[in-house]
Amino acid sequence: MLYRIVLVSDIVGLACDSALSIAPILGESERNNRRDEITGALLFHGGQAALVVEGARTDLDRLMTRLGRDGRHARMTVMSDRPIVQRRHHQAMRLSRPAPQRLAAALGGRSLSVLGLDEIEALLAVEDEAARNSVA
Repeated sequence: MLYRIVLVSDIVGLACDSALSIAPILGESERNNRRDEITGALLFHGGQAALVVEGARTDLDRLMTRLGRDGRHARMTVMSDRPIVQRRHHQAMRLSRPAPQRLAAALGGRSLSVLGLDEIEALLAVEDEAARNSVA
C-alpha cells in the first residue's frame, strides 16, 4: 500500500533563495528517494519548506526519522499522512516553482505553515512555471 505525507517545516541555516543554495538538498533527496522508491515535490518560501512524499509505509517512516534528525528542519508539522491509491508525483524529488504572482496570490502575505492542506498540495503540484513560460 502507498502513503502520502505532506509537511511544512522551518528551514535552519540555509538561504533557500537560489538554485545554488538548494542544489545539495535536492541532490541528496533525489538520491535517497530513488533508492527508497519515494516520489515527491518540495517548495521553499520565506525560510520554510513544504514537502510531499509518496511511497511505502516503511520507506516513508525511515525518511521521517531522517528528517526529524536533520538540523536543517525545525518545527516540522505533518499536515497529512494517509493511504493513497496511486501516486500524484512521479519524480524522486521535484522542486515546485510556482510563478511569483501565483505564489503571492496563494499566500496572500501568509507563511506556508498557516496554509491549509489543499492550498499546500496545490502549490506542490505546480511544476516550474517560470521555465515553462520562458519557453512558450
